[in-house]
Amino acid sequence: MSIAGPKQDGGSDGASVAGYAAVAQADRLAPAGSLPATYETDRERVSACLRRFLGGFEGDVYALCAYHLGWTDAEGRPANHASGKMLRPTLCLSACRGFGGGDAALETAAAIELLHAFSLVHDDIEDGDEERHGRPTLWKLTGVPLALNAGDCLFALANRALVEAAAVLDDRRSFAALRLFSGAYLRMIEGQHLDIAFERRPMITTADYVRMVRGKTGALLGASLALGALCGGAAETDVQQLNTAGVELGLAFQAVDDMLAIWGDPAQTGKAVGNDLARGKKSLPITLAIEHGWAPDGVASRSLDEFRARLATLRVPEAAHAFAVEHVAAARRLLDGVQISASGRRELSEIFAFVVSRTR
Repeated sequence: MSIAGPKQDGGSDGASVAGYAAVAQADRLAPAGSLPATYETDRERVSACLRRFLGGFEGDVYALCAYHLGWTDAEGRPANHASGKMLRPTLCLSACRGFGGGDAALETAAAIELLHAFSLVHDDIEDGDEERHGRPTLWKLTGVPLALNAGDCLFALANRALVEAAAVLDDRRSFAALRLFSGAYLRMIEGQHLDIAFERRPMITTADYVRMVRGKTGALLGASLALGALCGGAAETDVQQLNTAGVELGLAFQAVDDMLAIWGDPAQTGKAVGNDLARGKKSLPITLAIEHGWAPDGVASRSLDEFRARLATLRVPEAAHAFAVEHVAAARRLLDGVQISASGRRELSEIFAFVVSRTR
């Protein structure tokens, strides 16, 4: 079939541009992070689990889901396109192993990836993004109505997968897993609402940005760590602390995403640069520049190179990088406080380091 047709609280709240720049200066020569040896194997295991799970469903809407996940091309033929970093499910699996849970979180990790996939379908529509991973986004290929419906389908599949995964846990942990998962997507949707609403404001503060990103990005990263720990048998205090660590990691992750949206290489990111500026998105570089006295008038009339030069004059790249470093450091401190195995701590620390050094 051809599918082408008619898109928490608990951490620091940020600081001044000058403060971020000072931290960046100290961190600039830090070595780039690399992902743990388990990462690729975990991605493959989650992908296989997703294929088994979706293999139980038939219908055209699932063909659209398969395209979005990178499993088929626009004509519905089998393909092996890039399907994203799968950072969230790998965090879940690493956390589970860290508490001796082995493969206990595999189905939960798959549910997390489906929830993330749902959010990307809707996010592409809301932001008007026409390309993801170097090929047309779902809405661009099929039109908005069918893409919206496919996104809803991914959301329903995510909940179905999580319910089935939680059924093997004891009653207390099963209920906790359902609350963590539903709480995460509610906060994610709240954060996305703020992100869209902020586009209509002439300016926001970094504190506003932090509040938005804690939900939009941090909530699901926090739940990924917390659900992995829960499946692995962690104590409630460790589950809660890893949830908070994930929210901090989300702030670092989004800061890097915002930088890549201006200074990234489309060949690596799979997305065009400059789209956030054109939409009036209040990304971290914009909010930092505003707090440094810059007025965002006339952004659309300037070339991307002119805008980059202005941000460089304000030392915004250094400030944004330092923001990411600050929040990943907060995540690491929280990780240091949980009773996790040495191997689990090492795996998660390596993923945390990758978040601030990635180029895609």
